[in-house]
Amino acid sequence: MTIEIEHKLLDELLSNINQVLFVRDALSEDHDIIYVNNAYESLWGRSKQSLIDCPASFIEAVHPDDREMVLGLYMQFLEGNLEYEKDFRIIRADGEVRWMFAKTFAIFNEKGEVYRIAGFAEDITNRKESELNIERLNVVQSGILKMLAHDLRTPIAGIKLMAGIIEGSPEDHVKECSDRIVDSCDNTLNMMDDLLSHIQMTGEGVSLNLTTLIIEDEIRSICDEFNLQISRKDVKFNLPSTKTTVDLDSIKFKQILSNLVTNAIKFSHSKGVINISVEELDSHVNLHVKDQGVGISEEFIPEIFDIFTRARREGTNGEKSTGIGLSITKRLVELHDGTISVTSKLNLGTEIKISFPK
Repeated sequence: MTIEIEHKLLDELLSNINQVLFVRDALSEDHDIIYVNNAYESLWGRSKQSLIDCPASFIEAVHPDDREMVLGLYMQFLEGNLEYEKDFRIIRADGEVRWMFAKTFAIFNEKGEVYRIAGFAEDITNRKESELNIERLNVVQSGILKMLAHDLRTPIAGIKLMAGIIEGSPEDHVKECSDRIVDSCDNTLNMMDDLLSHIQMTGEGVSLNLTTLIIEDEIRSICDEFNLQISRKDVKFNLPSTKTTVDLDSIKFKQILSNLVTNAIKFSHSKGVINISVEELDSHVNLHVKDQGVGISEEFIPEIFDIFTRARREGTNGEKSTGIGLSITKRLVELHDGTISVTSKLNLGTEIKISFPK
């Protein structure tokens, strides 16, 4: 029976197997491909013949971030390390990124010599995504537990202390303690809202309910809700007078605006100015929120949208911050296929730019 017929029979036998199976010649200089089944074409999106002609060509499809690692394993393989297993990503011809698990092992002849190398590769994308999701959830859980242990315990202890001081205190002291209790409760509730939002955003099934909104009307509505904070800090808002319509999820867009306005007020100085503007382009609508506040240190800007970022700090009047708000905002913007960026200089203010496709 010829090799060609043998390979044809193998193809028929392995036609329903969704794993790449291959056999290589351990005695040839480049460990030539002797056999590879049809699954290579469906999983890698490349022809079998291209692999046979150039055994190293499979590396061209490996994700750039994993290519050095896979190339290193391949070089070790050529040098005699014939058994290994590894997870890595490939980019198919259609642009889809898939996770693969590959394993190779040696086959010995009657003399105990390695004369063939066999192996397989399988698509583990679903399993890998589940593992990565569990890792992300563990990070979130750890951060939430730390916050519960520290950031929520502190205001509750403060409320308890204030409540004890109120009894028997003069009226003006009671009013002061009452105001501090209300502020502490507000800060705690804001923390809980951020935590619940983040848990929702990291879960499955987040969807959009798009409707046509006039962005400027939404901005004015949100700013009206912050009248108390605005008056307390005596900050001024310059709002856009244009009329710009975009299809957005009303609830989620209000959450985006609320987070941006909250931060702008929180980190502004008394009598500061906050400028909000809308810029309509051919394919995008840009929203700018710019304050003249404390700004962000250059070293923290790259991680400003990370959950529990190190850039987290108190506001200019001691307002508490969870370090989650901008992470949630970024996720909400990306759900709309938008982008968000920040420019800032320490002690000179911060500008957040959001771009939504029309």
